[in-house]
Amino acid sequence: MNPTLKFLLIVAFAIVPFGLAVIRVLYKKNIVGKVAVFVFVSSMFTAVVGHAVCQYGLFSLIWAVPLCLVVLVGANAFTERIIQKPILKLKDQLDKMAVGEIEPMKESATKYEDEIGQMCKAFNSVVDNLHKTAQFADAITNNNFDYEYEKNSDKDELSIALINMRDELKKAKNAEVERAKEQEKAAWAARGVAEFSDLFRQENSNLEALSRVFISKLADYTGVIQGGVFILNEDDPEHVKFELQGAVAYSRVKHMEKEFELGIGLVGQCAYEKESIYLNDVPDNYMEITSGLGEANPRFVLLTPAILNDKVYAVIELASFAKIDDYKVDFVKKIGEALASTLSMVKINMSTAKLLEESKEKADQLAEQSEALKQNYEELQATQEDLVRKEAELNELAHRLKNGGQTDF
Repeated sequence: MNPTLKFLLIVAFAIVPFGLAVIRVLYKKNIVGKVAVFVFVSSMFTAVVGHAVCQYGLFSLIWAVPLCLVVLVGANAFTERIIQKPILKLKDQLDKMAVGEIEPMKESATKYEDEIGQMCKAFNSVVDNLHKTAQFADAITNNNFDYEYEKNSDKDELSIALINMRDELKKAKNAEVERAKEQEKAAWAARGVAEFSDLFRQENSNLEALSRVFISKLADYTGVIQGGVFILNEDDPEHVKFELQGAVAYSRVKHMEKEFELGIGLVGQCAYEKESIYLNDVPDNYMEITSGLGEANPRFVLLTPAILNDKVYAVIELASFAKIDDYKVDFVKKIGEALASTLSMVKINMSTAKLLEESKEKADQLAEQSEALKQNYEELQATQEDLVRKEAELNELAHRLKNGGQTDF
């Protein structure tokens, strides 16, 4: 057999397979393996060409040199395809990323399992994370602070910083919302105080009218569906009681008895303890609310005393289907103080008016008595003058009788 052909067969079917197997074991999924294959195959080709030149002389270079050029071009194309082209693509993508164009590598660049393929996959992972970050930033910009964003690892500083930023912004937003709510509640209370102050200035002469208008406006302003105001009655000091003077939407069943003595019932208890009572589980038989749609039992009831100088002038009772918020409870307490002040003034005005009426009646009586006395005096004076005249006549008669018994008769 031709020695050159024999050497070629040995290289092709023995050395090359063994070498490729060794390279695969040593450089599996490694870019170095591809380079090693290229170097190994090139060296084997060089060995074959060298053996051929030794056997046939320099004349064999006529075909060996063109063959080497073909192999060199093929090797260059192989190197460009598996190494240079993916690296250039990755470089182009990095250049685009540097100016804000974030695009992933194509799937063809990530199909290899060597270092370049891993770099392309890592690049695509970075692109995905940047897209997630951009979406997260857009959500935060739109005040969507509940947008979920997961960090890649415990060492992902960017994700941790973004999550912390979201949480802090969410806290700030919640605080702002709470602040706005508190300001709205404060404005609501201030507006209510002003409106009820106007009401108290206008309705301060008639107790019944004041009670009726007050409880109607209070029920409407606080959003409850039922209310009543019980006014202090001290006409009988032995039996101080609170009488219903104004009511909204009360059924007849509840208020067949419209007055409560001090310490009796919830109204009397509220007045006795001088503390608000808030019920959130009202018994079914406590009261009923009647409307065109039927009857229903409220679930929440608030009783608040109207106190001035440690004295209870009234008890305000409100009932609702829904929970009465704390800020409304505080408002009712504040309005109760203003109501107590107004009731105190109304009672003083009523007492003053009563005293004036009594004084006027006594003055009229005194005037009548004075007139009667004057008439009696004039009558007595006339009688006295008549007596004096008669006495003078008698004296003159006696004098005449004494001087000679002569008379004019």
